[in-house]
Amino acid sequence: MELDIVEYDVDENLKKELYSTIKDLAGKTQAQLVLIVDDAGRTIAVHFQGDKTQEEKAEFISALISGVFGAACEMSKLLELEDPDLLEFEAKKMNVVIKSIKPRFLLCLMVSKNRSLGAVRLFLKEASQEIEELMQKAERTPRRVVKMDLQSLEEKLKKIIEL
Repeated sequence: MELDIVEYDVDENLKKELYSTIKDLAGKTQAQLVLIVDDAGRTIAVHFQGDKTQEEKAEFISALISGVFGAACEMSKLLELEDPDLLEFEAKKMNVVIKSIKPRFLLCLMVSKNRSLGAVRLFLKEASQEIEELMQKAERTPRRVVKMDLQSLEEKLKKIIEL
């Protein structure tokens, strides 16, 4: 078993291009929030419309988005389905749309219920293709690779639980 802990180095020029893309997407969709996160829940880029005090919640939202999408992928495997490409969550006042971007990213939008989801999906598809191309420029920076057999992992977890 190998745990791959990878971060992405995003230089200033790439960061500007990403912010421009998500700002444009937010304008087209009137999204209150647009996030790009990696599959570990780390925020790559964020754009808020309106209330900037909500920006502090971005890290928590990123982690939740990653967890929800990861759970959907695992459920798909259990049901012998292909991995999801897009997830939608409906709340009373807001829709949340999460789109997978290769190789390991997610693009999330929070839009008002009165926005057409068809139009949102169209703009989301265009933006996700652009972001995929941009993120190919980002350098993968291995932070740590942990190699451990399953039995050792179980033993370590038992020690932690017994404390």
